[in-house]
Amino acid sequence: MKTNNQTTIFSTGVFLESVECIINGKKKWRWVATDFEDESFLNGKAINPFEYANKKEKLVEIFKD
Repeated sequence: MKTNNQTTIFSTGVFLESVECIINGKKKWRWVATDFEDESFLNGKAINPFEYANKKEKLVEIFKD
């Protein structure tokens, strides 16, 4: 699927979108997660990942047992 010169693909459990960015003064293309499906884990614990956040700590919500 293409949108505005970007491509979106699905990889097991995550949708990725191509994004042009500048890194160390050079234009590069990177894959950026735009949506998650199925279960996600961090250090063996189930989490809810968010596509974006204002703080790094807010990118995941760890589910309570």
